[in-house]
Amino acid sequence: MMEIKISDISAIQYSEIRKALGLNNNQKRPSKKFHYAFEPSGLWEDLAEKGFAIKLPGQRAGEVYYVVTFEPVRLVYRNNISLDYYLKL
Repeated sequence: MMEIKISDISAIQYSEIRKALGLNNNQKRPSKKFHYAFEPSGLWEDLAEKGFAIKLPGQRAGEVYYVVTFEPVRLVYRNNISLDYYLKL
């Protein structure tokens, strides 16, 4: 498996991951781990290709969930987070 590094993504992608984790409003800890889109997003498709997210079908045809994977959450949050805490998000 390829090692995931923050340097592999753009500043905009980094910001989008933070927003998907609920960290964009000075939250202390991640409060969620997904981005919901009404149609596939090139930015998030790239993150999924690089292993930063997993793409899942949305509630309606054409809609998509992008779930941020565990290792990127640890990198973006910059604090030790347990797998148990991640799974409860």
